[in-house]
Amino acid sequence: MRLSNSGRRRIGCSAWALIVAAGLSATTSHARAADAAEAPKDETEVSEVVVTNQGSRAAAVAPVRSSLTATEPQAIITRKFIEEAAPRVGDFSSTVLLAPGVSGVPSSNGAGLSDGGKITLRGFSDGQYNVTYDGIAWGDTNGPSHHGTAFFPASTIGGVIIDRGPGAATDLGQANFGGSINLLSPALDQERSVSEVATAGSWNTWQSVTNLQSGVVPQLADGQFLATYQQYGSDGYLSYNRSHGSTLMLKGAVPITDRLTVTGLFTRTDNFYNKSDIGDASVAQQELYGPSFSLSNDPSMQNFYGYNWASKKTDFEYVKLAGDLGGGFGVDQTVYSYGYDNATMSGANNLATASANKVTLTPGATYPAPGGGYSTALQVNGVPGYEKLNLYRVTGDILKFTKAFDVGTLTVGGMYEVARTQRFIHDLDMLTGQPDYRQKAAKLPGPSGVYVQVPLNVQYDEYSGWHQYQTFAQFEWRPSDKLTVTPGVKYVNFDLYVHAPAELIGSTSQPLYIDQTYTKTLPFLTANYRLRSNWSAYAQYAQGFLVPKIGNLYVGSAEQTKIVPQESTNYQLGSVFQAGRFSFDGDIYYIEFKHKIQSFTDAVTGQPYDTNSGGAIYRGLEVQGSYLLTDNLSLFGNWSKARAIGKDDPSNPLSNGHQLTGVADWTAAAGVRYEHDHLLTDDDNLIVALNSKWIGPQWATAAKCSSAPNGVCAANAVLSPVTGRLPTINTVDLSVTYRVGRYSLEAQVINLTDRNDITAVKGTALIPGTDRFATTSADGGAQNAFQRLPPRNYQLTLKAKF
Repeated sequence: MRLSNSGRRRIGCSAWALIVAAGLSATTSHARAADAAEAPKDETEVSEVVVTNQGSRAAAVAPVRSSLTATEPQAIITRKFIEEAAPRVGDFSSTVLLAPGVSGVPSSNGAGLSDGGKITLRGFSDGQYNVTYDGIAWGDTNGPSHHGTAFFPASTIGGVIIDRGPGAATDLGQANFGGSINLLSPALDQERSVSEVATAGSWNTWQSVTNLQSGVVPQLADGQFLATYQQYGSDGYLSYNRSHGSTLMLKGAVPITDRLTVTGLFTRTDNFYNKSDIGDASVAQQELYGPSFSLSNDPSMQNFYGYNWASKKTDFEYVKLAGDLGGGFGVDQTVYSYGYDNATMSGANNLATASANKVTLTPGATYPAPGGGYSTALQVNGVPGYEKLNLYRVTGDILKFTKAFDVGTLTVGGMYEVARTQRFIHDLDMLTGQPDYRQKAAKLPGPSGVYVQVPLNVQYDEYSGWHQYQTFAQFEWRPSDKLTVTPGVKYVNFDLYVHAPAELIGSTSQPLYIDQTYTKTLPFLTANYRLRSNWSAYAQYAQGFLVPKIGNLYVGSAEQTKIVPQESTNYQLGSVFQAGRFSFDGDIYYIEFKHKIQSFTDAVTGQPYDTNSGGAIYRGLEVQGSYLLTDNLSLFGNWSKARAIGKDDPSNPLSNGHQLTGVADWTAAAGVRYEHDHLLTDDDNLIVALNSKWIGPQWATAAKCSSAPNGVCAANAVLSPVTGRLPTINTVDLSVTYRVGRYSLEAQVINLTDRNDITAVKGTALIPGTDRFATTSADGGAQNAFQRLPPRNYQLTLKAKF
């Protein structure tokens, strides 16, 4: 059952109430990536795409580059690139693909046409790094993964800074572990303008974006304001995977004194998707119905599109007060809130045939024995499915004080954050909407020790969340005009809880009430040395800390709750060089990852649980460069080599010394950009960008031990090696933009070479005698389900600005 109106008001936070509350505060917040003036300091104000003191024309036109002030490996993507070459219909996951060490591909339904495009950063998967928006880390509350389209489509992104490391002591969030993807909101312009952007594309895709900039308004204390409204719709590439939605963004900044400025932002997104909640079509289904098959139009099937949909509503808002307090003191405080409301309906098994359409609408008079279900004699014809809710609200406050000294700057501060979540899955008959009592009774009581007869139409009913605070101090010491050394320390206190009347543990549900607090003191040390005005070197030592996900606490006994956070220790060296026609940056890294969380089965109860076992060593090399061949023509490229080798894992001995699954051996990107002014008239401009991304081979199926009681592989167990090799993925995108006066016309071809590379797999069937997945029924892969690159597709965009 969803929260009552009063409950939702308690879990919610009105943007207007937030603004009023923050307006009463005398101070403001936040983080390094939040302030465009600091991103990066001496080069590009990313959100405005204003190049200042650049020194390198090659870097200015590169799609991705680093900063001379970097203290860890960094990739900067400007709004200029987003406007010129990124898919117009997309989100941050389709914007950052060219960055070094990044693995990611468009959704199989088409870029931006399904929520959930995922990025892997140096082999760290989504949920193992932060994603921030104007310096505020955001993500799901059952684990800090991200729904890019649901929160921030491409029209709301003014620039991106990717930090490939845990960052500094001042970087705050739920996953300061594998790095951060820092999104910046669009900048406020000095001049008043109105722009309209209309896009049409393949699969009946359309999008319109209206943008209003107030410029400086003298009547409102020289305030500046921005309003953006986006609508889109598409049939999608996959069958019956339609989607549509809208996004509203409001932003403003008003100086309240000559030293202090208040900035506020509000976004609201409403999206609807027809999609399966449980997976993709099998090889056998796509052989029968075609490569784009996903959902059907047959109401007798569980994969009927009318039974499979998600409605997602999100909001994100903050109020920030920042400025100079005099005497060398500064303050920056941000009060923020964001919410997510995902109401989903889904068939129980998208691979099932009509013969599986049996439901139990009337429970028996007697509750089943432990491990059993209601008699099959009670079953009637129906369509098994379920309804799902994921509803959360996160609120927080980030406060930072600075004090400037002759030899450097001291920064101290902290954050406090609260998350509250309601989640459930209830089984239904999709034909009638009535409860379907198809679950089995629990075999054993849960951690409480008291057996509860949970209704057998309930998979789980959960209330969960966290209370966390982080405090930090760092000193940016500048002993000379060439050297900056920054030591820092951060303390994390994270209280994570689950209060679930019914929680799905293994295949059965029991009550679960767990509250765990995790603490850690994390040291940081970075240095940046200017070898020349256009050449710098940097070094970093930092520790990362990743709190368990809510799902890691789903255990069958109190003894299994002793899970600890995953930790990383990072060592990195790098250099950045920027000359007139040439720019280059490169780095090497070594990361020790310990307390890896894995799933096991209790030897006595047979119940699954998660605990810590083993770790890994990550090490690699990343290089990137751009070269201006002529005043009109430039080249760009990067390459990374990554090793992530398992170690010290007693449960899966064959994973030790082997590359982890999901980690590409290497990545690369290359691009050509041509720009020509005055092509046909005195005020026209032509830009052609051709970019390609490669993601090297990776393993998909982890090593296994047939019997690992309590996490230790038995001596007589059968060992299975790491297997399932996914081949290299390659995409090529072409963008051509012609501007004349106030108008521009852009044509994009995505996946120009029309490749259908496998990007993900569900299943384990291999071609006999090989480590390659079976992709046909003839090879034994009928039940495998693959995600692939969507075929070649097009977007045509017309923009007018007044």
